Amino acid sequence: MSRAWTVPGIGHLDPPELDGQSYWMVDALAAEEPHPGGGALTSTLRADVCIVGGGFTGLWTAIELKQRDPSLDVVLLEAGVCGSGASGANAGILMNLWPKLPALMQAGGETEALDVARASVEVIDYVERFCKEHDIEAGLERNGWLWASTNSSQDGAWNTTLAAALSHSGSPFIEVDMDTATRIAGAPVRSGVLDPSCAGVHPGRLVRGLLRAARSLGVTVHEHSPMTGLDSEHGATVVRSTHGSVRADSVVLAINAWCNQFPALRRHLLMTASDNVVVRPGSPSHTPPVTTNVSDSGRLLDYWRPLEHDKVLFGKAGLGLGWGVRGASTQFRTAPRRASLMNHMTRSVPALAGAEVISTWRAPVEYSLSSLPFFGELPDHPGVYFGTGYSGDGVGPSVLGARILASLSTGADDGLASSFLTRPPAGRGLPPEPFRFLGGQLVKAAMLRQERKQDEEKRVDVMTNVLTRIDPTSFAG
Repeated sequence: MSRAWTVPGIGHLDPPELDGQSYWMVDALAAEEPHPGGGALTSTLRADVCIVGGGFTGLWTAIELKQRDPSLDVVLLEAGVCGSGASGANAGILMNLWPKLPALMQAGGETEALDVARASVEVIDYVERFCKEHDIEAGLERNGWLWASTNSSQDGAWNTTLAAALSHSGSPFIEVDMDTATRIAGAPVRSGVLDPSCAGVHPGRLVRGLLRAARSLGVTVHEHSPMTGLDSEHGATVVRSTHGSVRADSVVLAINAWCNQFPALRRHLLMTASDNVVVRPGSPSHTPPVTTNVSDSGRLLDYWRPLEHDKVLFGKAGLGLGWGVRGASTQFRTAPRRASLMNHMTRSVPALAGAEVISTWRAPVEYSLSSLPFFGELPDHPGVYFGTGYSGDGVGPSVLGARILASLSTGADDGLASSFLTRPPAGRGLPPEPFRFLGGQLVKAAMLRQERKQDEEKRVDVMTNVLTRIDPTSFAG
């Protein structure tokens, strides 16, 4: 019999309130009928695998498990409604992992890194096929992604990645000049690298479509059922919720940013937040419209993309910082400094000045020290598996994560489940609170000062440059 254990202090998987939901989730939930089987767990259940978290990672894992073995009893618990976490609050850019090729190579070596990068491109095709096969109207559009330079300090930010990628088969990158980059970005961009394999997607409709697909495959889903306890009893794991529990052979914690509550994982994660706004441009501009998904090359990313009905989403990474174990829950809210967010938007995309604001929101992002997601068995908790560290890019990689978690939770031996993605980031880890939060605020302020000076093509002072080098993560991937 395995050693019994209990994880104390769980109970912070509080879902955001509906009025703090993203544009995506408000739209997706308004278009669907309530499902009679989506209520809270109110009994004791038995399962082969219990999944905690109803976002992309949790739902893809449930689907993967049932596709591999339809006889498996899979139960999924979600604290709010499926998609109410980061999966329904991101930018909706379906990307691969080629932009992180240097980090992949550093973590896993050339051969494994290339295998993962190529698999992440296939994921985009898989998501498109899955949506067609399961009638999911996710608004998926293969309009590519532009890695752009918006000031001279960002010029050639992709050179190392591009050199590594173009020396191997399968690279999706195409260099584009200023005229082409400006035309597709709808903004004054200096140059860029285009990846035409990427897509824009409506993440709210996608995650709710995955919920319907999971139920059709026989997955038992209980929304409004936060995890309040996690215990080992007689060789099984018991997931406790407010009014019920699930006893399972294996447990998958697909809670992403909320993995921050486990000390062994928290040391590898920096809890920050991105602010997003959806706008409708006003009078016609001389600048061409945004036609692709765009990220600049700054340390605190600016990103924007076209939406249906001529709307545009703009986002700014790294504006919020979370404190301690509650870092994730406290970051779900309406974007708190709207004027500052709009200034960032008009600086990057001048054509959006004066646009009508449709929605704003802030959502947590768990950045790993390697900028790569990682998966594994929770230390000292046999049979409990986790996935976290998507670092702001989880829409596509969550499919790979689900395949890893499906294998780990059932003991399957395959390439991904034994890859470098099942090892935590190397290094000593981040300091404890309050040093992490206070230091993070200091570095963030310096990064914003540096960014402003670089946008104005002005000299950055020595102290600001020194402080920005303290940042242990790479927000540009």
